Amino acid sequence: MACRSLRGYLNLMRSDAMGGERVRFWRRVDFYGLWAVAFFLGVSSCGPGEAERRASDPRPNILLISLDTTRADHLSAYGYERETSAALDAFADDGVLFETAYAPSATTGPSHASLFTSLSPASHGVTKNGKNLGMSWTTVAEVLASSGYETAAVVSSYVLASRFGYDQGFEHFDEDFSQAEVPVGVTLWEGEEVHGKFYGRADDTTRRAVDWLEERPRKEDPFFLFVHYFDPHDPYTLPDGYVPPFRPGPSEALKKNRVIYMYDAALAYMDQELGRLLNALGPLGLDENTLVVITGDHGEGLMEHGHWHHGIHIYEEGVRVPLVLRWPGHIDQGRRIQSPVSLVDLAPSLLALSGVPSESSFLGESLAEVLTGQAELDPDRPVWLYRRHYAEGDDAVELDASGEQWGLREGRWKLISGIREGVLELYDLKSDPGETVNLADRHPEVAARMQLTLDRWLAVQPRGGPPAAPIDEEVRQRLEALGYVE
Repeated sequence: MACRSLRGYLNLMRSDAMGGERVRFWRRVDFYGLWAVAFFLGVSSCGPGEAERRASDPRPNILLISLDTTRADHLSAYGYERETSAALDAFADDGVLFETAYAPSATTGPSHASLFTSLSPASHGVTKNGKNLGMSWTTVAEVLASSGYETAAVVSSYVLASRFGYDQGFEHFDEDFSQAEVPVGVTLWEGEEVHGKFYGRADDTTRRAVDWLEERPRKEDPFFLFVHYFDPHDPYTLPDGYVPPFRPGPSEALKKNRVIYMYDAALAYMDQELGRLLNALGPLGLDENTLVVITGDHGEGLMEHGHWHHGIHIYEEGVRVPLVLRWPGHIDQGRRIQSPVSLVDLAPSLLALSGVPSESSFLGESLAEVLTGQAELDPDRPVWLYRRHYAEGDDAVELDASGEQWGLREGRWKLISGIREGVLELYDLKSDPGETVNLADRHPEVAARMQLTLDRWLAVQPRGGPPAAPIDEEVRQRLEALGYVE
């Protein structure tokens, strides 16, 4: 154990040292000093026998998969009429599916920062794409690396580039999109095409992930691999020759239905490649002792509330995402849980299931006992939502003076504050899952109670994060090409 702990710390220091200007001086001293100590103490001699110890190591490998722009209600695993998620459907039969999982925000960067840090966007400071995840926060990858895990990430969008700090804790961080040039921009809306290497397609993402699994250098240690797919993000580009498992209907000539069909087809294509990644685990001997988590970072607006795209608001289509976990022999199989959960609950859950002490800064609640059948979730447990507005032009909405949207889900009720200045929105999701009828005036006592709960929660949350780094013109152009403008 001492050998494994020291090795994990050394590799974490190595990961930090690779971060260029992000490295603090004391970390460089620790990094080189510890390697010197390791040499003189003969740490290299603890290599023999590590594989044998790994065979009896109860800690699971962890494969965390993020599906960008994936709304739960457009997946057949969640009851959608089109077969958009055959691989996820089969995967869910062997694991636990959460029916009501929420991303804490409706945008890629903030949600992934929350996934990694178990904090709300207002706390870690990544309130929009292009803001840096500060080194002052501890990520789940850093905790696992310091506990001896081999850590790696394969990302598929420039939004999650190391330039913005998302590589913290990862020894191997693959952000190479050079083999997957695809058109990006506003092809759906204005007929334009902007070509660039700003995101990778699912086939390339799966290839890179499988390559790492096959070639990873520390096979004697458990691994934590994060894989990010991006395909359902507009413009919903599909590879030549791909045929979805469903056909367009006669009404697909209408713009709205055509866009929905293209979105669904992109989901199905991503699911096909997700299946390839999952199927690769068996031949590598990794299917039995790998905890696999599949989730999403946000949904997609398809004109339910007058908007395409995402990041405009925190209605259900923008923040309700899939969450399915599988670990054969350790967590329940074929179970569906209705109680609401959040992505901020995942980091402490992964640590608890792997036997690693949690990080004190994590604010989420571990779901480990729920997943193993030892506890039940409170159906009225609160889930918090946040969005800092960035859209302009036709997608702009009138916000309150703060420019922030806050949401609270409790049981059947959902409260939204800040969509429009001076307007509080209350929805009964049991009778109105599409959030079409604002009940704040009809149930003022519910709205007032939930507003008080929200205010009390906000009062005790850490706020801030580092100041935003200046965005140079190249970065701005890349974010704008992906549809993110300020």
